[in-house]
Amino acid sequence: MMNIFYETGNAKNSDFDPRLIRKMNPNSAWANHSYNHFVLCHIFRNSSDPREKIQAGKEIEIAERKMTFWERQRDFDLEVAEYYRKKYYRM
Repeated sequence: MMNIFYETGNAKNSDFDPRLIRKMNPNSAWANHSYNHFVLCHIFRNSSDPREKIQAGKEIEIAERKMTFWERQRDFDLEVAEYYRKKYYRM
């Protein structure tokens, strides 16, 4: 099964550099994961393919973890994050 948004394998093999987190905009990052979460929930509810539903379910958990991570960052502001989500994703 192909991944929809997130790699569900071993996160330790990721090429992401955690030192870059401080340079990232937590509101914009949250908006991105929020959009992914919305799409994944839609797929999970509406797909007729059981494999796709299983994959979407796994990735929903990842999106939720990532959103929670960004919510804990010092510069996170939910109003700003929702503004970004509306601006970038029209939702």
